[in-house]
Amino acid sequence: MKKIFSGSTLKIVAMFFMVIDHLGQVVLKNGIILNAPYSMFTDEQFSDLMSAVNICHILGRISFPIFCFLLVEGFLHTHSLKKYFFNLGLFAIISEPIYDLACTGNVFSLQQQNVLFTLLLGLIVIATIRKFHEKGIISLVIVAIGASLSYIFNFDGWYYGIALISIFYLLHDMRMMKYGMSILAMFVCGLDFTINGLFDPYFLTSVFSLVFISLYNGNRGIKMKYLFYIFYPLHLLILYLVSILLIKTL
Repeated sequence: MKKIFSGSTLKIVAMFFMVIDHLGQVVLKNGIILNAPYSMFTDEQFSDLMSAVNICHILGRISFPIFCFLLVEGFLHTHSLKKYFFNLGLFAIISEPIYDLACTGNVFSLQQQNVLFTLLLGLIVIATIRKFHEKGIISLVIVAIGASLSYIFNFDGWYYGIALISIFYLLHDMRMMKYGMSILAMFVCGLDFTINGLFDPYFLTSVFSLVFISLYNGNRGIKMKYLFYIFYPLHLLILYLVSILLIKTL
């Protein structure tokens, strides 16, 4: 299979599906469904809106594993790990009030912290593993601590993100095992250990993200270092403003 995706192409793909996910949450659900008068829609129309939200969330599951993969690639190729930490931390802090506003309608909320904090914690985990030259039991302990912290502080993506980042790093050069363990992590973190869990659309679209990742050619592509950092809070703010406009017209 020809590898046709550069790092920048993968980033654009992930951003596209992220926008779809947040469109469903911020505009359709928070903006329309939670604010529209009951009489505005028939039961069938309301059901269609709920289905649209679910479809947006299902498609959105493609983005997160790609971002986790790109974080590891960035870690392995960065010229300045300190700057990588700084940029992620800075934009995580900048994005948080906008994320809270888009998700809860409040500038400050402890309900959930934005995904940049998850990526930052994942970066700390793999940097710690590399610092101690560990890829055995100690590395699993470090991953477990990171996963626990992501759950305690309620980072978007929770332990799922820490697990994927760790797998992409620890098994970086073992292609088939890397994908196999990624699929296992997706299934386990789906918390449905039945046969139905294997056919859950959220699980299947998460797995489908690995198709995009498998097409990565190892090239950086277009130089767009700060695009995602800026785009993440900006698109949330735009979607929130759209939802406010919709609420006012309902």
